[in-house]
Amino acid sequence: MDKQKKLRVKKDKLIKYILFIGLMGVFFLPLIQNIRPFYNEKPLKGEFVPALKPIFNNANWFDGSYQIFEEKYRPEHTGFRTLFVRLYNQINYSLLATSPNKNIILGKDDYLFDIKHLNSYLGNDYVGDEEIGLKIVKLEKVLDTLNSLNKKIFVVLAPSKVRYFSEYVPERYLIQKKGKNNYEELAKQLNKSNVPYIDFSAWFMSQKQKSKYSLMNKFGIHWTKYGEYLAMDSLINYMNRQYNWNLPEVKHHKLTITHTPQFTDRDMIDPLNLKWQNDDLQLAYPDVYIDSTKPHKKGPRLLVVGDSFYWGMYTWGMGRDVFDRGEYWYYNRIIYPELYENGKIVQRDPMFIDMNNIIDKFDIIIIFQTEQNLYDLGFRFIERLYASYSPDINQEEKKIRIEYYIDLIKGNPEWFYSVKEKAKKWNKPLEEALRIDATYMLEQEQDAKIKKEIKAMEIEKKKNR
Repeated sequence: MDKQKKLRVKKDKLIKYILFIGLMGVFFLPLIQNIRPFYNEKPLKGEFVPALKPIFNNANWFDGSYQIFEEKYRPEHTGFRTLFVRLYNQINYSLLATSPNKNIILGKDDYLFDIKHLNSYLGNDYVGDEEIGLKIVKLEKVLDTLNSLNKKIFVVLAPSKVRYFSEYVPERYLIQKKGKNNYEELAKQLNKSNVPYIDFSAWFMSQKQKSKYSLMNKFGIHWTKYGEYLAMDSLINYMNRQYNWNLPEVKHHKLTITHTPQFTDRDMIDPLNLKWQNDDLQLAYPDVYIDSTKPHKKGPRLLVVGDSFYWGMYTWGMGRDVFDRGEYWYYNRIIYPELYENGKIVQRDPMFIDMNNIIDKFDIIIIFQTEQNLYDLGFRFIERLYASYSPDINQEEKKIRIEYYIDLIKGNPEWFYSVKEKAKKWNKPLEEALRIDATYMLEQEQDAKIKKEIKAMEIEKKKNR
């Protein structure tokens, strides 16, 4: 009996030792993973700046900076960190129904919404009837001038996922009073104006129950690749009809059908960094190509000033294969395609390009934006266009006013200093930075003048009623 008792005690001790060693092993696993990685960790996705590994030396050790940088670096490079982050996010997402990303809202049935797009839909960024009317007036004023130069311009309103799937928005947002928003007012004013436009947001809504495949999806922020393909086809057909052109057609070899989101259809689920996810809607991915067999002369040149909703069309060859050497002014800040000098990319900024040369270069301009960005239609491109091509503006007077503002800047020490800093940041001559600031002030002056004209017209209309 005593022998059995001793064996049992030894067995219990052995189990305790094994459990203790196993527990210690678990604690040391992250250290082992750091020293000799044995598990393939996938990096986290999203926009963040990783902490740099500090370099040890006597100076940063004694001034305490090494320890500060090490404290930032070490937690980001602990073994299995990405796995633990994903498991933590998964618990929040699947069990607590909350989004691990503050900019992404988890809606009903796992539909994801961007907070900025949601605010735009609710009207939280509404700029007002007057500001929207100002954009329309400027576009109308340059239309005749551009037409006389045989140039075309029109607006494309890309769809909003929040508007398309509004029934899946969380109740805490739906109970808020929805105010006026930029899209609805802009569509209304465009419809009353002479400015040509295509409203893909309204068209997508009309096709929501008719389309065989989804035009927007649960886990992305943009239209689906299938929706984007239909929009590109419609856009080309519109220009062929409207301007009697013979542009090449966009076609596809096959459709790949899947419930697993790909490409930009993942651009909201990936930043959540989950361990696993549910299926998406039934998605169709066209194998797109441009049919250039149609005989046509040298195509017109295209300039698109827009946000990321045009990116897919650009990569499919809209500017390159449908048009002749088209350009894409991304948010009116970066020009694509990039130029290469000595094997290096030279990134161009539209701010430093003379508008007169640009208009001479292109045959058609498209202002291409989705609802979330309509608080600034054209990203100030319209203001530059108006300043250069409006029949209301005397070019000699414009030069005088710019010189006036340059003198004003130079006479204000704080303002002049800020322009000097801009010149350094842009790596441009001071004269160019002065001209840009002075031109902006002239544009503001012109805005005030047009606003007065609009108010005067409204007062006159009320009198005549």
